[in-house]
Amino acid sequence: ALKDLEIRGAGNLLGPEQHGDILVVGLDMYLKMLDQAVGELEHEKREEPPEVYLELEYSGFIPDAYIAEPMAKMEMYKKIASITSDAELETVERELEDRFGPLPEEVRSLFGIAEIRILCRRLYVSSLKESKGLARVEFSRVAQVSVDRVLRLIAESGGSVALDPKSPHCLLIRTGSVGLKEKSEFVSERLSRLQ
Repeated sequence: ALKDLEIRGAGNLLGPEQHGDILVVGLDMYLKMLDQAVGELEHEKREEPPEVYLELEYSGFIPDAYIAEPMAKMEMYKKIASITSDAELETVERELEDRFGPLPEEVRSLFGIAEIRILCRRLYVSSLKESKGLARVEFSRVAQVSVDRVLRLIAESGGSVALDPKSPHCLLIRTGSVGLKEKSEFVSERLSRLQ
C-alpha cells in the first residue's frame, strides 16, 4: 500500500476521485474512522516489554509425586513459562490445584519465578541475573521507571539495593543472606516498589 501510494500519489483524500465517496458514509463517520485508524497505528508503535532473561540461584520444579505423567508435566511447565499477567498466574495456579491438589513448595517456587518475570516485564527489565548473593537487574528502558522510586528504594533498603557504578541502567540487589524459599518474595518485593 505504501509503495502504491508512493507511485500514484495520495490524490484527493476527500474528493469523489477516490475509491468510495465520502458522501456515502458522511464526513463525521469518515473522521471517526480516520481517527480510529490513526489510533490503531499509534498503539502498534508502542514498544512491547522485552523478553526477560532470568538467571537466579533459585529454582522450582514439578515433583514426580505431584504430577507423574510426563506429558501433563510438560504441559504445566509450558503454561507456567508462558504466563505474562497476574490474572494468568492465578488461573494456572487454580488449574493446577484443581487437577492435582495443593501445590507443593517446589511448584510454588515456579510460580514465584513467574511472578518475578511478570514484574520484570512491567518494569521493562531485560535481564535479572544472580551470582554469589548479588542480583543484577538490567533495564531496557530506564524511562519506564520513576527515578524518585529508585532513589527511595535505595534509601530505604539499608544498603541491600544500589545502582551499578559501571552501568547506570542497572540495579544491584544483595540477596546473600536470604534463603531459597524467601528469595522470590525478597526480589519481588523490591521490584514491586518500582512500579
